[in-house]
Amino acid sequence: QAQSYSHIYQNNSFKMIFSRNTILAVCLLVQSSMAFAPKPFGASLTTNRENSMLCAKNKKGKNSNSGRSGSGKGFGAANNQKSYDDAATKAVSDMIDTESAMNAFFSSNEEWNPLFRSIAAGPQVPAMDILGGTHGEQIEFGTSTLWKEFDEMPEDESEKSLIATFLDAMQQSLLDIPVNEIVKEDENDMHFLEEGRRMLALTRFQVLPGLSGGSVEHHDALFQVCWSELHELRRADQPSTGSLILLPDYDIADLRRFADMNLQRPLDWLGHSSTFEVASMVRDIPAIRLLHKLQDMPTEPYREEQ
Repeated sequence: QAQSYSHIYQNNSFKMIFSRNTILAVCLLVQSSMAFAPKPFGASLTTNRENSMLCAKNKKGKNSNSGRSGSGKGFGAANNQKSYDDAATKAVSDMIDTESAMNAFFSSNEEWNPLFRSIAAGPQVPAMDILGGTHGEQIEFGTSTLWKEFDEMPEDESEKSLIATFLDAMQQSLLDIPVNEIVKEDENDMHFLEEGRRMLALTRFQVLPGLSGGSVEHHDALFQVCWSELHELRRADQPSTGSLILLPDYDIADLRRFADMNLQRPLDWLGHSSTFEVASMVRDIPAIRLLHKLQDMPTEPYREEQ
C-alpha cells in the first residue's frame, strides 16, 4: 500500500525518517522478516536486515482501506505492553544493599571472573575492586571453560519453530498498537517505532527448552547462555545488535528475578548500564532480550551519499 520505498541501509544501521509516515514501512519490514521460517530461517532475517529498510511515504488518512481508523483503533486488539519500559528492563526493586549484593554476586560466580573482567568497561567500574586483575583481558574458549561460543541460530527445526512463534506474536503486538489518523504524532506512534527497532536489532537466537526456575542446574545453564551471548555481543562491538533467548518452560516472574540479579545489576556494576538493554518479556513464549548499543532513532531524513 505504500506509494514508494527506498533502500536506506548504511554502516550496519538503519537510517529512517522517523515520523508518523513510517509506521507502515516498519510493519512491512517486520512482515518480510517473518518469511524465513522454517526452512530459510538461518539467512533470511540477516539478509533482510543487511540489505534494506523499507521507508513508506504514504500519508496518514489517504488509505481508507488500510485497516487503520481515525478513531484510534489498531490492526487488532489494543496491546500497549512495552518491552522497553522500567517494568521490563529495570531492576525489580532497589530495596537492597547494593554493595552487599555486588559482593555476593561476584563471590558466588568467581569462576566467571575472567569473562567479567573481559567485558568490564574500564578500571574504575565498581566491579573491578572485587574482580581484581585487568579489565578487558582476553579469554579463551574450550571444552573446559564455562563460557561457550554458540551459533547465531539453532539447527533444530522445533527450536526454529518456537522462534518463529515468538516473532509472529511480536509482530502481532505491533499491529495491535492503536493508530490515530487524526493526530500528527502520538505516543502510540513512538511505541510502534521503539518496539520495531528493537525487533529488527535481533541478530542472534537461542532456545532453551526444558529450563525452569527453582533448579540450580537450570539456573547455571541459563546463566551460561546469557553471559556467553553478552560476551559475544561485546566482542563483536556492533551497534544495534542483540540476542533473543527463548525459555518456553520458564515462569516469567522467575525470569524477571533472574534477569534482575544476574544480568541487569551486574552489567551496571561492570559499567555497561548504557551499553546493554536487558528485557524480560512474554510474546506467547517467555524470553530474555539482550540489546547491544541500541542506536537512537535518527531525527533527520536519510540522504544517499553521492
